[in-house]
Amino acid sequence: MAVPSPSAPWRWGDATRWVLYDFAHTSFAMVVLALVFPQMFKDTWAAGLDPAAESTAYKVTQAVPCLLVFFLAPFLGQLASSARFRANGLRLAVLGGAAMTAAMAWLPTDGWLGATLLYIGAAACFYVGATFYDSMLVDCAPPGRRHLLSGLSFSAGFIAGILILVALALGVLKDGISPIFAAAAAWWLVFAAPLLLRGGDVPASPRPAFGETWSATLATARELWADGRVRWFLVGFVLYIDGVHAVKTTATHLGIVLGYGLDDLIKAFLVVQLVGVPAALAFGWLGQRFGATRLIQVGLVAYLGISLWGAFLLKPGDLEVLGLAFPGVWLLAGLVGLVQGGVQALSRSHFASLVPAGRETAYFGFYGMIGRFASFLGPLLGALVGWALADPADPTSAERWGFASFGLLFIAGLLALRRAGPSGPPGES
Repeated sequence: MAVPSPSAPWRWGDATRWVLYDFAHTSFAMVVLALVFPQMFKDTWAAGLDPAAESTAYKVTQAVPCLLVFFLAPFLGQLASSARFRANGLRLAVLGGAAMTAAMAWLPTDGWLGATLLYIGAAACFYVGATFYDSMLVDCAPPGRRHLLSGLSFSAGFIAGILILVALALGVLKDGISPIFAAAAAWWLVFAAPLLLRGGDVPASPRPAFGETWSATLATARELWADGRVRWFLVGFVLYIDGVHAVKTTATHLGIVLGYGLDDLIKAFLVVQLVGVPAALAFGWLGQRFGATRLIQVGLVAYLGISLWGAFLLKPGDLEVLGLAFPGVWLLAGLVGLVQGGVQALSRSHFASLVPAGRETAYFGFYGMIGRFASFLGPLLGALVGWALADPADPTSAERWGFASFGLLFIAGLLALRRAGPSGPPGES
């Protein structure tokens, strides 16, 4: 297979617009998915609900948009095969998602049902938009430059996350939490505008054929299932990446239920990001040396410990280590930062080692679909376990049991990964 020349000319305008979108949609990821929405849901919109009912409602709210988009994935893949359709699809997703995000600023204090509906719609738009955005890489850079451009966009999103967290830590919410939703929507729209308004150089193309796409998708699925190593790896990946997603999206809600303030949680997210960058690099080096699946398994054992420790985390109070006192949630965040990026990066590189030559696009289409959309098992599992085991005498019990239940996903994922076999000689994955 020919290797694209890295000397192909840059499409600077398209490349800059594409990178800016990652900077843009990070506002939604940080404000709605990670930090402010969980705080508002717990303390304001659902404050009148029974603690177990509130915990269950929150986790179902997290799961539904992932479930919806998961079933829409084959249709999204068809649309993304056309440059004109992916451009229009991104515009609609951003406009809809930003509008629903801004509307959260005007919800009444008891509006948990409205918050749930707006979150489901906005999060579905966010995930759909990310699908079209990822597929537009082929429109914005020549083949020899796409890996570099993808890395630049990731860096832009990381910078945006740091800026948003610093702004929150410096007290941008001193006038109240609600306006931050309108600000996040405006950030998303403003920095996405260059890509959304990309001109008439997008080529017209015929409407994708649904029947042909479904046939090709089913053929690839049969091919994947026939390969035992690929099959068991993807089974394990579905399970443990759901656990990773569940920890990431419910950790803030757990902290709020336990009584931690938003300032401590913002700083905890900063810890995750600052620890995560060097840790991911270290995991990559160690995976090259000892094999990817060994390091993924180490990460999953660590995640199992995180889910259990988080479930029994004490209420706010300084944790003293080596004479230094700090909130215990910061240490939990540091542990998440140590393994989160490494598990995700090594999963991708190991899967790449399993892909037959010439089948990269088809195989990674499935991998991307699973990684982005199969994120509903964890929240649903947590909701069911928390509801079933909640102790009326302990308002934190439903959240604690739900967080502990994520450990089941890491155990099941670890067993499936071991069934898939080793990653081969060090250096291959």
